[in-house]
Amino acid sequence: MPVPKSTVENSPRKLLRDVVLEKMLAAIQDGTLQAGERLNDDELVAWLGVSRTPIREAIAKLVDYGLVEMEANRYTRVATPTAEQFDEALQVFTGIAELATRWSLPKLDDAGVAELVEILERVRMHAEAEDKAMNADVRQFVEAAIRYSDNSLLETLSHAIIPRLQFIALAESRFTFWDGRFSIDPLIAAVRSRDGDAGGAVIRALGVTLTDLLQRLRSGN
Repeated sequence: MPVPKSTVENSPRKLLRDVVLEKMLAAIQDGTLQAGERLNDDELVAWLGVSRTPIREAIAKLVDYGLVEMEANRYTRVATPTAEQFDEALQVFTGIAELATRWSLPKLDDAGVAELVEILERVRMHAEAEDKAMNADVRQFVEAAIRYSDNSLLETLSHAIIPRLQFIALAESRFTFWDGRFSIDPLIAAVRSRDGDAGGAVIRALGVTLTDLLQRLRSGN
């Protein structure tokens, strides 16, 4: 692994292990740390500029997320995502998105409505331009909906599934659902009317469409 310059700074607001986790997670998701690559303690120490302890704590969390594989005295390496894992993660992600939308919309204040509408308009803009920044917009919408749902358990679950889906999406990098833009208007309408059932129904329909399209693409139909 080419060793980048240290980018970790001690923060009074975060534990060092959490800062390290964020840096390693970003490196896995952007390909700096590639699927199947072995993680060497000395290289990670040189890159991150911290001791082994926070690195090992961060790696333990990445193992929990399914992003790193470890076998004692043999290897610690970045996991290799599969299509089957992508399907499972997508199913859970769309389920969480549906629940978050159903639960959050009735609780929105005017500022919350404005925030979600703004994010959805970015989804539309990037989808129409076939810009993969759309994927980050979708994630931001779901994360905002989770926050407004005011459900701590749902938020805890999302911390594990969303990073995992981002990584596993590398197994389906060819696949971006540009036609999701056609669901933006009904979703915005649901947000503005604070109709959780209507918003959840839009997300559910999107999930079904995504699953069907993915299967057809794989089969060549």
